[in-house]
Amino acid sequence: MARPSGGFQESVAHETRLRLVASRGAVGTPPVLVLSGEFDLDTVPHIDRFLRRHLGPLYHQDHLVIDLAATTFVDSSFIAFVVRLLTDQRARRKELVLVQPTGQVRRVLALVGLPNVVPVFESVDEAVARLVSGRLPVIPPAFNSARA
Repeated sequence: MARPSGGFQESVAHETRLRLVASRGAVGTPPVLVLSGEFDLDTVPHIDRFLRRHLGPLYHQDHLVIDLAATTFVDSSFIAFVVRLLTDQRARRKELVLVQPTGQVRRVLALVGLPNVVPVFESVDEAVARLVSGRLPVIPPAFNSARA
C-alpha cells in the first residue's frame, strides 16, 4: 500500500481540511488522518477520495487512525462512512480508531453508540501505540460522552 512521503499530505475544500500525517515510527505504524471543520453529506465524500488519492484504492486494508480534535460538526453521513470503513477493515482484520472527539462530535458519537464499536482514544500516541502493539482486536476503552 502506498504511504505518504515526507511529513504530510493535505487537502482543503468546503471549509474542511484533511491532512494525512506520515508515519514517524517504524514500519507498520498506521497513518493518521487529521480532520478539521464540518463533515456532512457534501464533504464526507472528500474523505474517501483523499484517502484513495494518498494511500491508494485499497486504503481500507490497513489500520487507520482518524484524529477528530479539530472537527466541529458531523452528521449521519459521517457516521455511515465510519461504519462502512470499519466493516471493510474488520473483514480484513484491521482496525479503525478515532481520537479526541470534542463538543458536538463527541455528543453525536455517544448518541449513536459508535464508541461501543469503534475505539475512541484521547491521544494519537495512545491510539498508535495500541495498534502497533499487535493486541487486536482493539477493545474500545471507556468513553465519557461529557468530556471536553
